[in-house]
Amino acid sequence: MGWIVGPFKRLEDYREEVWHCIRCNWCKIGFGWNVKSQKYHWNCPSFTKYRYDAYSAQGRMHIALALIEGMMDWKDSEKLLEIIYACDTCGACAINCMRIMENNPVEVIEALRARAVELGIGPMPAHKRFGENVKKTHNVYGEPHTDRMKWIPEDAKPSAKADTALFLGCTPAYRKTDIARATARVLKASGIEYMILPDEWCCGSPLIRTGQLDLAKELVKHNVEIIKSLGIKRLIFNCAGCYRCFSIDYPKLGGDLDVELMHIVELVADLYEKGKIKFKEVPPEVVTYHDPCHMGRYLGVYDPPRTILNAIKGIKLIEMERNKDQAWCCGAGGGVRAAFPDLSLWTAKQRVNEAIDTGATTLVSSCPFCASNLEWAIKDMGVNMKFQDITQIIEKIILRS
Repeated sequence: MGWIVGPFKRLEDYREEVWHCIRCNWCKIGFGWNVKSQKYHWNCPSFTKYRYDAYSAQGRMHIALALIEGMMDWKDSEKLLEIIYACDTCGACAINCMRIMENNPVEVIEALRARAVELGIGPMPAHKRFGENVKKTHNVYGEPHTDRMKWIPEDAKPSAKADTALFLGCTPAYRKTDIARATARVLKASGIEYMILPDEWCCGSPLIRTGQLDLAKELVKHNVEIIKSLGIKRLIFNCAGCYRCFSIDYPKLGGDLDVELMHIVELVADLYEKGKIKFKEVPPEVVTYHDPCHMGRYLGVYDPPRTILNAIKGIKLIEMERNKDQAWCCGAGGGVRAAFPDLSLWTAKQRVNEAIDTGATTLVSSCPFCASNLEWAIKDMGVNMKFQDITQIIEKIILRS
């Protein structure tokens, strides 16, 4: 895990970090030898779209500095809240900055958001609805809590009790149920007995990303208590955001769990490498893989999905220019899709164009939120590109050895 795990710090605690920003611009572009062309050398979606320094990590670091040192006030600019929140918190800036200055601009940006909420200035109106919905229905979409498990397929029903639990997440449960069903079928075909939390609530990631920490703590407390009471030993995720939240954010909010945390692709790759499963051959297909930010840059999970794709006869994997820790974001995270849909769609379209340039006909990923945004872009562009979550590829071709 490449991300520093520690308590959430107050804005003033980042005084040293913000003064250490030397405006080197590595937060805006791909890191050195990773850059393969001018077309795909940018790495920060908000700066690349708006081309104004305030919308870059170094710009936001200097806004934080000015607020910490009293050089400016929160009311000095009507654009201040927009600038702070028009960021996917994808970590592309941080992965480069930590190599050079050992600074983490994303932590500073999230501290700015938390302070805005404390002052009653933030979050954005769309983000306030996250909190309102979670209070009423325990999910960010405001869907009935009783519908959270309506997606369960007849051919892959969970057990009432098991050592392994699938933590579903709001998006697979209510918006990308096809991915939820595929995940359940992959677990079933792999011979993994699993259960689902009887009263699962939102993991809290959308609230944490938008600075609503107090409400997020309630979700963490609830989910942790249920997991401990059930004696679960392993949690499986199909949502990269939930996985990152449990791995990095829960310990910061008092949600320590003595359980194994795994993404479904890590589980499947591990079973394949141990010879416990294999895959049927598929018709020839050229694919490219999009690394979800939460699973890639934040948790360092790059090899398992590639292990799976390369193991399937008939599939040819071609990498996009920006991949692994230099991957371009899908545009959905950090509350951007909810509050800034134009920025979100624009970012996703940039990624789809990069996928098209590889010559692939299928864009693959392993995050339902990435799926939602990239599918939106593909449909809006009207291009000849198909999207599939990796579980959707393997659900019908996985075999137990």
